[in-house]
Amino acid sequence: MDCLCGCLFSPMRWEADNKEKYLYSKYLYFAGFLITSVLTWVLRDHASLWFARHAGAVQFCSEGQGQVDEDRAASCAGGQIAMRISFANFVFFALHAVVLFWAPKTDGDPRVHLHTGFWSAKLLLWVGALVGFFFVPTSAIYGYAQFARIASGFYLVLQIAILINFIYVVNELLIEKDNKPAWAVLISGTIITFGLGLVLIGFSYHLYAPDPSCHRNLFFSTWSLVVGIALVAILFIPKRAPTAGLLTSGILFLYASYLLISSLNSDPGSEECIRGEGTSPQWIQIVGFFISLAAVMYSVQSAGTSGGDIFVHGGKSSENLETDLPYRADFFHVVFALASMYIAMLFSFWEVSPSTSEFEIDRGTISAWVKIASKWVCEALYIWTVVAPSIFRNRDFDYS
Repeated sequence: MDCLCGCLFSPMRWEADNKEKYLYSKYLYFAGFLITSVLTWVLRDHASLWFARHAGAVQFCSEGQGQVDEDRAASCAGGQIAMRISFANFVFFALHAVVLFWAPKTDGDPRVHLHTGFWSAKLLLWVGALVGFFFVPTSAIYGYAQFARIASGFYLVLQIAILINFIYVVNELLIEKDNKPAWAVLISGTIITFGLGLVLIGFSYHLYAPDPSCHRNLFFSTWSLVVGIALVAILFIPKRAPTAGLLTSGILFLYASYLLISSLNSDPGSEECIRGEGTSPQWIQIVGFFISLAAVMYSVQSAGTSGGDIFVHGGKSSENLETDLPYRADFFHVVFALASMYIAMLFSFWEVSPSTSEFEIDRGTISAWVKIASKWVCEALYIWTVVAPSIFRNRDFDYS
């Protein structure tokens, strides 16, 4: 096993200091997370019916189901597959976060090696957890699913922070280039993002507010338009954040519009407030999956880079510059633990029912409000980052 892991994780064999090991390790953890995410997708779509018939802890999905209900049993088993792999990933990363809790960003702490080494044991632990959690009682999975559905809201907020950081970096990079291609991207990006955002809001009116009695859905959609206007208006405030612009507001508006229609799809309200079958949850799931993967990938990529490290706490001390490590290992694993729960929600369509008799596909008040609350937090956080410099003019916000 050591020989196998030595080949698989050959960078760990190199004569690298702890800083380099930290950089290699973040990609190895992400590779494992990506593999298990793809594995979840494959098993859910191509092996769920087999699990419903043969996997002991998942067989309840096929109990009492006739031939005509095979699709329903497969959907139930697919949700169970997503939850069980997610639970295993969550435990794996959460254990790391607990052991590495508040580990200093210096290589003098012996816990550094727990993050960057012992790959043979970690591989066995990870694979063992993935297999073992298919034997966990359904009641425990149901409890985890309830917790994961709420915790996924916190990941959405974290994803929002990552998104805002990313759009600021992109906008600033394009402005610094100050050439025709850069300005073409800025202008076309602004038009496309605001245009697509308006299209999504238009669909929210058409699909989820066909009747004047749909007061809640009408309010959500109309308020999104009002906030969209505000996202542009705040750019005219004197002394606002210089890194903000129409492109940053447009990207934020598009993402918020996606959260709006995703929320309405989860709980459209009464039958009068949905035209036809509404939107397909599949495309919402696919978009959410790739946004989540991109957020995690960007988090991993930015770890250890100058000025863009979301895992760093506080500034670097000049006295410890030589021994400072690139990022916070505990927070690094917290991000992956939260992402593991969010991926489960995407693959199970936010379904947390303990039996097929209560099976729901991306439906429910809690799911809808988690998304709409995340949308409002997203908009409020972005607006705050833009206007804060104009309110606290004596504070240095470190805009270069």
